[in-house]
Amino acid sequence: MPSKSMTSRQRVFTALSHEEPDTVPTALGGGPYGVVDDLYFRLVNFLDLGKPVPPFRVGHNISYMDDRLLEKLGTDIRYCWPGQLPNSPVTPTIHDETFYDFYGQVWKRTFPYYYAGEPILKGADNVDDIDRLVHWPDLSGLRWMAGVVERASLLSEQTDYFVVMRMVASHGPFQTACDLRGTYAFLMDMARNSEFAETLLDKITTVLEGLIKLAMQAGGKYFNMIELPGDDYAGNTNLIMSPAMFRKYIKPCIIRLVNAVKEYNTNTKIMLHSDGAITKLLQDIIDLGIDVIHPLEPLPVTDFTLVKEKFGQQVTFLGGIDISHAMSGSREDVIAEVKHRITQLAPGGGYILAPSNHLQADVPAENVVELFHSAHLFGKYPVESNNLVP
Repeated sequence: MPSKSMTSRQRVFTALSHEEPDTVPTALGGGPYGVVDDLYFRLVNFLDLGKPVPPFRVGHNISYMDDRLLEKLGTDIRYCWPGQLPNSPVTPTIHDETFYDFYGQVWKRTFPYYYAGEPILKGADNVDDIDRLVHWPDLSGLRWMAGVVERASLLSEQTDYFVVMRMVASHGPFQTACDLRGTYAFLMDMARNSEFAETLLDKITTVLEGLIKLAMQAGGKYFNMIELPGDDYAGNTNLIMSPAMFRKYIKPCIIRLVNAVKEYNTNTKIMLHSDGAITKLLQDIIDLGIDVIHPLEPLPVTDFTLVKEKFGQQVTFLGGIDISHAMSGSREDVIAEVKHRITQLAPGGGYILAPSNHLQADVPAENVVELFHSAHLFGKYPVESNNLVP
């Protein structure tokens, strides 16, 4: 029988070992499952937390990491974060709401969100244009991992929370290539211009690999898990590249990022975020050494029960909670969603309950509170005996 009372760190590690802890672990605040600023401010008021904390970064709409909020919600994971991210739109231009990131890529702000402007490599004709047009970030200096070791050591040594290093960049090799080149153009490169695609991916991966090494050098002995930069390989109904293309182009990049973690600390767990209908790639992703997959997005084409049955002993799923309908709906919708996901994903361990993406401005503050209240109420093991089916 599982322990009736575990620390948060024990609870998450038990779930990662594909064993049943005392209750389903919960999480909020990771790189791809945070809270947009508008909702954060409303939660501060709703829960009477006092003044908002200072933002932990700029150039984003998910800017606040408030341990008071996570404590109030009862989540099991706490986070460290980089001092800078290479794709953050932080350098202003002469035009309002237009910024450059560290690659020199233009980003536009349409309040409150940012999106990549005209790709810097849009007109590139050959591989020589890559270095001519892209400004590759200088990874020397302390700014990239400022504050990481202090935060990581404090969480590891003075709390019982599971310690996670957030993404060192918001976008992984594939999505960064799409930012710099344009999604359609880069997909065509993968099909018709392999030298260009492989060269661009190699250079991007070198930057991300370097940032992960800096993170691990700073706080790797304290991290229980690190998030790889997010990469989306699918839409809502199918992959946007074939499995063969993934294996040829993307897999070698992810292997390099995994090795950068494991070379420093073989015990650090690794999470990969990829939205969409990625079921056809799950075995490939698991084979890369990925321990945790976010978000297992709730889509009509994704059979959670079948995915759990096939992969549930090989990998842990973090996420699953629908943000598009349930979280913006009624209190009863939130409760039903929690019950349903726990029924599908929690048996046998291997599940951490969290939103399937950032909680958006259309989510009522009370629904966030209800999400975690219901998770604690209905997530007690053994879940089979809890009569959870909505």
